[in-house]
Amino acid sequence: MPASGEIVEPGRYDYDLTVKFPSVYIPEHTPPAFRNAYAQQTTRTRWVSGQFDLTEHVGREALRDHFVRQVCADVDLNIVDVTRFDLTPVST
Repeated sequence: MPASGEIVEPGRYDYDLTVKFPSVYIPEHTPPAFRNAYAQQTTRTRWVSGQFDLTEHVGREALRDHFVRQVCADVDLNIVDVTRFDLTPVST
């Protein structure tokens, strides 16, 4: 695991991000009167990957948080657990 406070150099990067968070699952087509009875606690996983160009030095944690905010715009960030954040420089 990279050291806290690591600075990422400008360049082109591939990234992979995986987050998990608690959620409630209600089976499809459950009548409204039974939704609470059939609700189940679960953990949801979201992942995203892509490539980006970085034009200035930035902290690795700030970069990670930027992508987390994008993929979890509809989730309370206080309950999100980042399980993977990989950065790989792209050689040209």
